Amino acid sequence: MGILNRTLDASQQKDVIANVIEAGTSNGVIYPVYVAPRAQTLTDAKNMALGLSGAATMSLFLNRFVVGTGAASYAIGGALTVSAFGTSGYQTYSLPATGNSVLSLSAGDFITVKAGGGSSAALASNLIELVVQNIQDIKTWF
Repeated sequence: MGILNRTLDASQQKDVIANVIEAGTSNGVIYPVYVAPRAQTLTDAKNMALGLSGAATMSLFLNRFVVGTGAASYAIGGALTVSAFGTSGYQTYSLPATGNSVLSLSAGDFITVKAGGGSSAALASNLIELVVQNIQDIKTWF
């Protein structure tokens, strides 16, 4: 009998995606973080920053292409005011309540992060870590 996603423990149904932005972040720039290869649910998001200047913020967005409509972008929670790792360690994004539609990823959806916080806000490097839960029985790739 094959291994099905639903027969696995909840912890085994999840994947961790880590994306490092090394080139430094600038205010108002959008950075790609993750492309969903299959239907998944975003369950957690964390941030770790090094080399801060000013009061930088990072905001997560779900981006989806809808045939006949075009591209759409949805904010995932509010902006996270970033603190240096040496000050606060890993920080957790405040996500909407479980079941909210912006947490449901379809194949081909992608998540971006937008840097903000004022004209002089910047980071030397930033790590964004997402936890996604696979919701199909068989892992497919788009």
